[in-house]
Amino acid sequence: MLHRVRQVREASLLPSAAELALAREYLAGDLLALFAAQEPRDQRHSARTASWLLERGYDSDHDLLVAALLHDAGKGAQRTRDRVAHVMTEWLPAPVVAGEASRFEIRRALARSRAHSDLGAELLTAAGASPRVAELTRLHHRLAGRDAMLALLQRADAAT
Repeated sequence: MLHRVRQVREASLLPSAAELALAREYLAGDLLALFAAQEPRDQRHSARTASWLLERGYDSDHDLLVAALLHDAGKGAQRTRDRVAHVMTEWLPAPVVAGEASRFEIRRALARSRAHSDLGAELLTAAGASPRVAELTRLHHRLAGRDAMLALLQRADAAT
């Protein structure tokens, strides 16, 4: 619960200069533009996910670090209340709360939140990311199975 309170409290903070520099170090062109298009909260989270990996010595796999920086790019514009609603309703079946074509923005936002992994993979593919980065993004909320790199991305994501 304290984790969620911290998330809401920090939701309006901008990424630090170091977090932006990290993104510029590993991303360029359209991929950097995707990073910049994320909500500041997601930019900070993504940079922290990549930092978590770097702090533990995972600096040799470029695809892993790019995926860390862009794994939530599919969320798009997301108000704080949309994020809170997503967290509070994620246990409910999608048709109950989310609707891509709903006339209510909150239901459209919830649909984007629930599909952000697939949407992000599509955006990354269109922006020229490697197939592995798109795959890691698409799968980052699914069971890792024997995919050690995906499991590592998931650990970093959960830790930040």
